[in-house]
Amino acid sequence: MTKPLVTFAAPDKAARDYLRPLLVARPEAYAPNTVTAGFPVALTTGTHLQVELEGSNTDDYPVTERDQVRFTLWAPKGRPSDALDAASLVMAYVYAMSVPNVVAGAKVTLGRSDVTADPDTGYEMCWFLARLNMLATPLAS
Repeated sequence: MTKPLVTFAAPDKAARDYLRPLLVARPEAYAPNTVTAGFPVALTTGTHLQVELEGSNTDDYPVTERDQVRFTLWAPKGRPSDALDAASLVMAYVYAMSVPNVVAGAKVTLGRSDVTADPDTGYEMCWFLARLNMLATPLAS
């Protein structure tokens, strides 16, 4: 029996697109004001959220793809509590994540790390991991 042809959206992009409008609308001073796939270029005020895909599990193909995504929060030097508070805020949204026809749901698999200072920049950083359960998009054969 041949399995159907399906594809899955990029989980890190789906997470960024879901989180960006929610986070920038938050009133908290520590809420991330930028959400990208990359490292923050110049971080002087506010926090930055970096969302990256770490790996995929396709055991349940063609029904779902389970992806591990890393969420790293960066805060300006000397503001470690902002990185930790921002991670908590983002985790709340990740737990509630559902994107119609793209993400069935998400589960945090490794909670917030200790806040550490990046050795190159001095920025404060905290991260956590989540599993995103992606929905299949059928392809024409």
